[in-house]
Amino acid sequence: MRRFLVGCLIVLGAITVASALAAPQGEAVAAVGQCAQDCWNEGAEEAGCDPNTDDDCLCGIFFDLVTECTSDTCSVADNLEVLNTLQPVCE
Repeated sequence: MRRFLVGCLIVLGAITVASALAAPQGEAVAAVGQCAQDCWNEGAEEAGCDPNTDDDCLCGIFFDLVTECTSDTCSVADNLEVLNTLQPVCE
């Protein structure tokens, strides 16, 4: 069910016009809601790698941790912001 929800959010995120690529990643993270920021910070701690310097980490375990957390605990808007921030970088 989570994968289905994440898949739906990815599709919705692709439709959304907002682009996180226009701003540096740090600014993009600061622009998301507090719930998503908390998930971002939690994911960074739990990943066991540095998503700022390791693309495999960023687009692997970190991506999974953050999107799972936002899916479980945040609003749809926060989910979309996170996906709009991470997905373009990981394509």
